[in-house]
Amino acid sequence: MKKVFLIPVFLLNICLSCEENTSEIDPSIPFYQNLAVDYNVTQTYTHIGANFNKYNSEGVSLRLPNKWILFNGKVPTFLGMGVYMYMMVESGLDPVEFTFTRWKDQVYINKISIENISPIAIPDSLEKVNGNGKTIIRWIGNPIGKDEYVQIHLTYSGGVYDINSSMEGATTITMNFTNMTSATKGTLFLSRVKKLPLQESNGNAGGKIMVSYVQNKEVLFE
Repeated sequence: MKKVFLIPVFLLNICLSCEENTSEIDPSIPFYQNLAVDYNVTQTYTHIGANFNKYNSEGVSLRLPNKWILFNGKVPTFLGMGVYMYMMVESGLDPVEFTFTRWKDQVYINKISIENISPIAIPDSLEKVNGNGKTIIRWIGNPIGKDEYVQIHLTYSGGVYDINSSMEGATTITMNFTNMTSATKGTLFLSRVKKLPLQESNGNAGGKIMVSYVQNKEVLFE
């Protein structure tokens, strides 16, 4: 049975304009590749996403013909909305290969694995969060490095709390609830996210790969 998970890196935004006749675009026009992989080590699954834009990252979002984009040789689901309009969830924490085919002589392959990002973990001692003030979390793992950020995503009855830290060298992140919540428990996701360059790009459009190492646990509010 396919599971549906809420992952910080894949928070949705509405796609306002999607190019439907992609195959009719002149092959000399490059497409920007926006690729992402979330490795959730707690639940042992991999969330894969991709989006493509005409010319560059600011260009119109594109819907590609079937089999132009494959995740590990499989056709992903096209959602038609979101930061990543192409999505797939796989069990396990295996490497991911993106295959993007413009034409027979234009095939671009990019690979990513969990080895491309440093681990991060929630300390066992963290069992409660302050629902009406600050909670400082000192994660287990390396400080924030170049082109990285750490994210907290907390879901609970009646709300969601998100905060990022991109301060290079930081080893803690602070949650600060300014409005007291009546929730008694929630699920806390801790993610280390790293931006990597493409290995193969379409012309000069460029692109990026965002890889995340994610751990989650249940916490109580106090």
